[in-house]
Amino acid sequence: MRGVGEVEQNGWPAEPVARADEGTGKQARTAPAEAALLIVDDKPKNLMAVASMLEGLSERIVETTSAADALRYLLHHEVALVLLDVQMPDMDGYELAALIRQRERSRDTPIIFLTAYECDEQEVARGYALGAVDYVFKPVNPAVLRAKVKVFVDLFKKTEAVRHQADLERRLYWENLRARADKLQTERALRQIEGIQSVIIRSLPIALYTADLKGGFSGARFLSEGIANSVGFKRTAFIDDEDLWTARIHPADLPRVLSQVAAIPETGALSTEYRWRCADGSEKVFLDQGVLVRDDAGAPKEILGTCLDITYRRQLEQQLLQSQKLDAIGRLTGGIAHDFNNMLSVIIWNLDALTRSLKAGTKDQDRVTNALGAALNCADLVRQLLTFARHQPHQPKVIDLSEMISRMARLLGPVLGEHVRIETRLGESIWPIFADPAQVESALVNLAINARDSMPDGGTLTIECANVHQDAGELEPASGDYVLVTVSDTGVGMSQDVIDRAFEPFFTTKEPGKGSGLGLSMVHGFVKQAGGHVAIDSEMGAGTRIRLYLPRTTAADAREGDTSTDAEGEAPAGAHAVLVVEDNAIVRSVAVARFEELGHTVLEAESAAAALELLVSPAPIDLLFTDVVIPGGMGGLDLARRALELRPDIRVIFTSGYAASFSTVGDLPGEFLQKPYRDEDLRRVLQHTLGNGRADNDAGAPGTGD
Repeated sequence: MRGVGEVEQNGWPAEPVARADEGTGKQARTAPAEAALLIVDDKPKNLMAVASMLEGLSERIVETTSAADALRYLLHHEVALVLLDVQMPDMDGYELAALIRQRERSRDTPIIFLTAYECDEQEVARGYALGAVDYVFKPVNPAVLRAKVKVFVDLFKKTEAVRHQADLERRLYWENLRARADKLQTERALRQIEGIQSVIIRSLPIALYTADLKGGFSGARFLSEGIANSVGFKRTAFIDDEDLWTARIHPADLPRVLSQVAAIPETGALSTEYRWRCADGSEKVFLDQGVLVRDDAGAPKEILGTCLDITYRRQLEQQLLQSQKLDAIGRLTGGIAHDFNNMLSVIIWNLDALTRSLKAGTKDQDRVTNALGAALNCADLVRQLLTFARHQPHQPKVIDLSEMISRMARLLGPVLGEHVRIETRLGESIWPIFADPAQVESALVNLAINARDSMPDGGTLTIECANVHQDAGELEPASGDYVLVTVSDTGVGMSQDVIDRAFEPFFTTKEPGKGSGLGLSMVHGFVKQAGGHVAIDSEMGAGTRIRLYLPRTTAADAREGDTSTDAEGEAPAGAHAVLVVEDNAIVRSVAVARFEELGHTVLEAESAAAALELLVSPAPIDLLFTDVVIPGGMGGLDLARRALELRPDIRVIFTSGYAASFSTVGDLPGEFLQKPYRDEDLRRVLQHTLGNGRADNDAGAPGTGD
């Protein structure tokens, strides 16, 4: 590209920067187009001569020797004037002019024909008909040519200036429209945001207030719809009565709240919790948070604050604390029960031995029998404690609660007495559950007896059963499908303090001697062990409702399999080699003595490490009798796995005072014997383990002493 006034030979100058014109879709130039001159002649000398004559009239002079190049240039550029030779070899000037006029971009471009021949009137008319504005005959008079070209150049510049001004005005118009549209859109978005904020504020459990420090604390002045509905007052009530909010703060909390409000000029902020009495007399817990606002001079002016309803949060925290407390009590109870079971094992075994050795009908036998009965009662009490602690071994099965509740309702009639009416409400197609039937029945009996005792003058006991789905959001139970068993009565009810302690072991409101305080704790332990949840709803004078959420079982859970056996009788014939592993020396000595009395050869170990030394030795061992909980790193389960690796034919009996069940043993082959066990319990398990066709090992077989 050449500078202003220079000639460009067969070249295309850069096009002015353009952008889309809003509303029209056309390209709007940011600057007026250059007044270019296009000279078309097949003879380069003529091009040079004409270009030299016009030098200085235009910013750009474009020369081309063919009609095709001229059309290509005009396709992309605007020119002020086309100087067109009439006689050209490939296409004459008239044909080129016709093509120029056919194109939208160049339709109005002025054309001056250059010709060296005299044209008759018909040809001149043809040229004017094709859009020519003038004829210049060769040889060309430079002054005449410059004068004519200057007119069209000036006209083009003025037209471009007007067009440019129109483009600017149109651009400003569209920019103004866009600015107005942006403003409207911004205002609309702002209104939407304000609407959303308003909806959020109305839906949140929140109240807003301003308090004049000079006028005192007046509490909330604006309530969201959610709070207004929950507290039972209209939203306008707190505007009509400025003292309504403070008047319903709990009397025990009000002095503290007012003292913190009075101190806010020094502290600059307020954050306090208090109880608030609703229209129906119930209480809400609010978290009140405020900040101090100062005037232009910096002096304290007013308080801006929010009151957030945290009642539900506090209830969840209370439930969590209660659950943690019961869990801690359960762990403590389980540990104590384990030690009790070890001691009771020794007591019961020795009393059993004395009973067998004493003559029937003697005073000594009566004394031993009474002592044995007391020891067995203690064992039952420990089992109840283990149920609360969720350490009691259980034998779960798939249970149809509809059938069980119907059967239990018939059996409970004589137990509860004629003054208590029993009603059952069973839903349709109740889902099966997977639990220990004995524990379910025991829970229903305990709840029924508690209900009877709360209705001294008689009443109605209602047992309901329904399928429910628990959604996420509650602390307990977890989301999922449950069978809800509800036991309700029309008795005296319970206070909140009693409800908070109802599941604690040994807590009872009954008179001394009329209750152990373990009924509800057993129910709680059983339900938790089954993976469910238990809740109490009660009011003084309005009865009690206890809800048991028991998880719905699936096909995968329906693993029937009664691991117990009814086989009883004498120990299997033939002597066997037994390895007794027990860390408690007294309990171990009792077990060793009993096995020896039954005719077996006994090896003993106080730890898993000592037992492993015997297992890797050539000593014959047919049966591993091990406690589940053994101090020292390796427990009874790991010891059994190692023993089965070393001696695949070995039989295993597990024993424990707590924290063991058939599910704990898992896929390990073996029997489970719960402490404290009696002599017949040991015989039954031995019969099941060793009395099913197992003979003495052949000589030289692995694991034998031969």
